[in-house]
Amino acid sequence: MTRIFTCFISFLLCTGLAFGQDSTEVKLKHDTLTVTQQVSAGLRIGLDISRFAYLYFQPYRTDVTLMADARLNKNLYVAGEFGYNRTSHSDSNYTYKGNGAFVALGIDYNVLKKQTSKQRNILYVGARYGVALFNYEIPEYHIYDEYWGNSSGSVPKQSDNAQWIELVVGLKAEVFRNFFLGWSLRQRFLTTRRIPEGDFPPLVIPGFGPGNKKSVFDFNYSISYQIPLYNVKIPVFSAKAKPKKGH
Repeated sequence: MTRIFTCFISFLLCTGLAFGQDSTEVKLKHDTLTVTQQVSAGLRIGLDISRFAYLYFQPYRTDVTLMADARLNKNLYVAGEFGYNRTSHSDSNYTYKGNGAFVALGIDYNVLKKQTSKQRNILYVGARYGVALFNYEIPEYHIYDEYWGNSSGSVPKQSDNAQWIELVVGLKAEVFRNFFLGWSLRQRFLTTRRIPEGDFPPLVIPGFGPGNKKSVFDFNYSISYQIPLYNVKIPVFSAKAKPKKGH
């Protein structure tokens, strides 16, 4: 049993080293010399730490957002965000309760040039398509009007959904091996949800923002870790081969 365990650990270590090291390959095809390098890649998982700032500026909100991306080739990444929101607000005018989750999936494209193959910093532009499922209720509200008189009421619990497109520009920098710090600017456009006239809109749409707006600007700060799972081929040099002179 000890021997089997030792062999298993040795296999994992060798696999990790294989993914963590770079290798260079030279090919000559159709008179074109191409040099490619195997670069460590994998699943990068992160946490949007800027969401916790809402606890200070908007204490009635609790937001948690996880982020992930995976490198497909030299510049292209598949990316997404996943999160949860809980909102509980009460004042002299109304009481509100809501919660829900969201997912936003898309791609990022690295526009940072003149890097060495070992550098994994990215300056990227991207796009997302987001979907949120949530429910909310207004246990009580009060309307104060000197002319028409005061009135009170409630809105029963209801389920809703929203969809949006999102444009992204951001930066991720490797501060330690496989550890990244990043920020991004985001512009979201609501595409499907339409609030009927007279209805009370949700205070917050998870992953999007205020429920009474069709367009929202946002930013975030993130910390992430890349799990090295595979390698990708990165072209580092390409040139036409010179024909040999006859003797």
